[in-house]
Amino acid sequence: MKDPISKELIFNYFSGNATALEKDLIDRWTTDSQAREQLFIWLVEWENQNIQYNANVDLAINRHFTRMDEQPAKTWDEPAAAQPMRRLHVQGKSWLIAAAVTLLVLAGGWLTRDHLRYEIYTTGFGQIERLTLPDGSKVVLNANSTLRVPRFGFGKTTRDVYMTGEADFAITHTANHQKFIVHTEKNFEVEVLGTEFNVYARPRRSRVVLNKGKVKLHYLKGSESDQIVMRPGDLVTFDAPGHASVRKTTNPANYSAWKAHRFVFENESLREICDLFEDNFGLKIQIPDSTLAAQTVSGSFTALNAEELFEILADDSGLSYSRSEDGKVITLDY
Repeated sequence: MKDPISKELIFNYFSGNATALEKDLIDRWTTDSQAREQLFIWLVEWENQNIQYNANVDLAINRHFTRMDEQPAKTWDEPAAAQPMRRLHVQGKSWLIAAAVTLLVLAGGWLTRDHLRYEIYTTGFGQIERLTLPDGSKVVLNANSTLRVPRFGFGKTTRDVYMTGEADFAITHTANHQKFIVHTEKNFEVEVLGTEFNVYARPRRSRVVLNKGKVKLHYLKGSESDQIVMRPGDLVTFDAPGHASVRKTTNPANYSAWKAHRFVFENESLREICDLFEDNFGLKIQIPDSTLAAQTVSGSFTALNAEELFEILADDSGLSYSRSEDGKVITLDY
């Protein structure tokens, strides 16, 4: 008998086109752990084939210049008829209105300048986006993160990108050995030629994990600049003042497991896990008891969203919790 669950059915389900009967069939199928693993494998494949829509600003700009080129040029052979000069009387506080309008126009130009200079990719809470840059390098942008890529000259005169949040990089090596540099707002940058690494630059903490190749990490040590040459398996973390520490990790790929909706914790405190919920999902979890907050968790957990991950962790640890009336804050207790 043919297996009623197929990749075609699951892809149809991810697209939102499954019938109520098919959804019920999938719900019963995913009670098996092996079936859940297969579901997540197909989910990653489906996400790779169905990239989220991004506005094509480059195309819009090209259209704009095309329209300008197609407009007939003005001829200046015959002077236009003289128009009577009108005198503008500005009374009272009207000049303030004019000045305010001017400032708004200038401010708008300043705010949109970044969008003209950079292709900007942004993810919301709980979102993951996969990107292929013009030089062939691949980036997976984690939730609540931003990546800015220069529109002009990228891959020719520069391979500098600017990020906040967390991203996983697989950098293409170029024939001219051009450097690829990831800039962060945390007083450090990563310089590479061709390699795979993960950059985490959140407000509370920062780290860089190297999977393959070799990178050079530039950072501020007090008021002076310093650098670290990283080898595969190196994990560099920065504390709040910006001090760097280096250690080896036997499984660097675990730090990028979120790309497949898998969360791997190695003696992570509950407080640190709560920070992850706030950074990635916008969900605030309070732990009034400091002893409980210091307890550690280890293991690998697969979940599609914050609700599912939280329920798994709460069930495994045997902890109780309560929600605020608006549902935005969870308090964790014994």
